[in-house]
Amino acid sequence: MKNQLVTSTKKIYDGINSCTSITVHETANTKKGADAQAHANLQSNGNVRSASWHITVDGTEAIRSFPDTAQCWHAGTDEGNRNSIGVEICVNEDGDYDAAFKRAANVVRDLRKEHGIPRDKVYDHAHWTGKDCPAIMRAKGRWKEFLDLTEPNAKEKTVGMISPFEGRLTSHHGDRGGYKGHKGLDIAPPKPGQVGRPVYAAFAGTWQKIVRNTKPGNRTSTWAPGRTGNGGLISNPDGEGNGYNHMRPLDHFKVGDKVVAGQLLGYNDRSGNQTGPHVHFELWEDWENPDSDYAPELAFEKFNVTPGSAPGKTSVAPVKPQGTTSKPSTNSTVSADVKKKLKAMGYKNLDTRDVEAYQAWHGLVPDGKWLAKTEAKYQEVVRAQNATKKMKGVPDNWASDGYWGATSKKWAGYTSGRNGWNNPHGYLTKTYISNLKKVKAW
Repeated sequence: MKNQLVTSTKKIYDGINSCTSITVHETANTKKGADAQAHANLQSNGNVRSASWHITVDGTEAIRSFPDTAQCWHAGTDEGNRNSIGVEICVNEDGDYDAAFKRAANVVRDLRKEHGIPRDKVYDHAHWTGKDCPAIMRAKGRWKEFLDLTEPNAKEKTVGMISPFEGRLTSHHGDRGGYKGHKGLDIAPPKPGQVGRPVYAAFAGTWQKIVRNTKPGNRTSTWAPGRTGNGGLISNPDGEGNGYNHMRPLDHFKVGDKVVAGQLLGYNDRSGNQTGPHVHFELWEDWENPDSDYAPELAFEKFNVTPGSAPGKTSVAPVKPQGTTSKPSTNSTVSADVKKKLKAMGYKNLDTRDVEAYQAWHGLVPDGKWLAKTEAKYQEVVRAQNATKKMKGVPDNWASDGYWGATSKKWAGYTSGRNGWNNPHGYLTKTYISNLKKVKAW
């Protein structure tokens, strides 16, 4: 939770809140931009209303304006104001109410733990004055659902699963067809040797660990003891964890970012200790305990998903990464020039979804807008491809299409041997060496 404490005491009592109850409100402000930050700023700037509250919550964050011990003006009665902690849920039309609902429940759950507040002391605003607040929650009959989520041991259910990688199941968990002690299952790409294929989130969750820049053959542990290679660990809403290994995470992801099931996480690579390209997928009962692993096959069976099956079409385009100010695209059209470029690179949708996919693969923020930075990256790739075309052995008909994929890497000299980056054609020119340095940036 972020603190943005109000220094003025003009709109609070001068006593100490006993923190014996919690009162839940909704802001009633449905205007665009009326999120937690806007309401925190409102209080910091003096608030035109004769009101104050402790915490504001939206779908992405919670901001504290007053310490719990402050006696804020929010409940409408002396008892509620002096002894209850006020939590406001944002209802702005450009926000995610359901996400705000769950985040607010988490905030209330933490407050209950901290102050020892029982369930029957969590009130809605209507309890004090009869005001229809929180109006949306009351209208939809979700008050009990909210209270259930505030229980100290409450866990959200994990709903829905997809196969994280399309390909062939080559090794099972433990002794179920794999070597003894194997912590997960392995899914190899459709064709042997393929790298750069997309890896998707099997479940919704939160990034807890991310590892990048591990070289091929590296046997040291990375995101979990005994594991090797690039990848990461994502915690599910129910506290379980799912790990992805031999995968290069997209550059914009950072620990704490949220993902949804089917969201693009990264691409399989040759990092770590592996005899051939594959994605090593693990499931843990407790995301903080790497020894709580269990057979992922059980989850695939439970959700009726075939390991290695292709994710649904809705899973292809990555969503807006956390922490950016740009808005996600809405699958809108792009210019004729951009369509031409996308088509040449092999994309099929030819709209903002493909622009997002291109941006994510090339280390840009996937906002779906083909502007200066995206065009500059495109031209940079074309220049690198043109330089590579001059190498001995590269086919004359190979097009410089602006997409740095497996074919480009192949002809730039990337092999699966122990030496990693090398020149299989024996053509070590200044152009090649310069180009190779550029290629490593991808």
